[in-house]
Amino acid sequence: MNNRLSNQLPQITLARIALIYVALFWGLSWLAFRYLYDCGMSGMGVGIAISMAATVFALVLARTHLRTELASISKPALILMAVSAAFSNLGFTWGMVHGEVMRVMLLFYLMPVWTGLMATLIFGERTNWAGWLGIALGLLGAMVMLYDPTKGLPLPANAAEWSGLGAGFASALLNVQVRHVSKMRSEVQAFVYGFGAIVVGGVWLQFESGSHLPRADMWLPALAVIVLTGALLMLSYRMYQFGLKYLTSHQAVVIFPFELVVGAVSSALIAHEMMSMRAWVGGFLIAFASFISSWWGVADETH
Repeated sequence: MNNRLSNQLPQITLARIALIYVALFWGLSWLAFRYLYDCGMSGMGVGIAISMAATVFALVLARTHLRTELASISKPALILMAVSAAFSNLGFTWGMVHGEVMRVMLLFYLMPVWTGLMATLIFGERTNWAGWLGIALGLLGAMVMLYDPTKGLPLPANAAEWSGLGAGFASALLNVQVRHVSKMRSEVQAFVYGFGAIVVGGVWLQFESGSHLPRADMWLPALAVIVLTGALLMLSYRMYQFGLKYLTSHQAVVIFPFELVVGAVSSALIAHEMMSMRAWVGGFLIAFASFISSWWGVADETH
């Protein structure tokens, strides 16, 4: 952060601003994804292109310490982190391109539910009543949102919603892993995540039909959006790490649902996507579950 600005504003205020930026970025990211899709790129092509741009920025920023930090983490852990991040980022992007913004975003937002279950069942971490209540409310919210009396079981309605749900699960797996490895700089994390997305996306690309590149007349604007979004993605990693350095998880969790507000307002005003009352109720339960799990589900924690 800028030193002069840091002297004028308390670090906690800057941390809040940083996390608000992260929420704004992810709440509006669908605009860039769909613009590139309208330029002629496939959903997976969009995800790979933005990941490549972010990886280049990360490599430039991490060039002096990348090798040292990567060497401090076991290769299996690095591979699992890269693959988890790839499915998280690419799944979220693909879902946003092909599905309804808020439904995909809310299914992704089940991530705290999966994180709690993995931490407890796989890593043996202890949770309390609030953690279990958050898990139950999150699953209930998903069931309410997805229930369709004509189809029976409350399951995602299409591939885009499955993609959002799977991306949230992959993100939860990534979160659990990151907590069990040594501290990584944000630019090193971005490099690992981006490189994983490029490799996994390259394989995934073989199963997606259509053009993966922009139309000839849209190359320049598409390239500009790719570079800009990649830079903003890299910045979001840095802002996220900076925000959590000065805020407790209890303070941060109040800001994160702002992403849902941004997504809901922007998708309604720009894409004219409106959710049913059942979906709103389910979405509220999912967001409230995340709040409960993060606020009361763990002991006081500082970063």
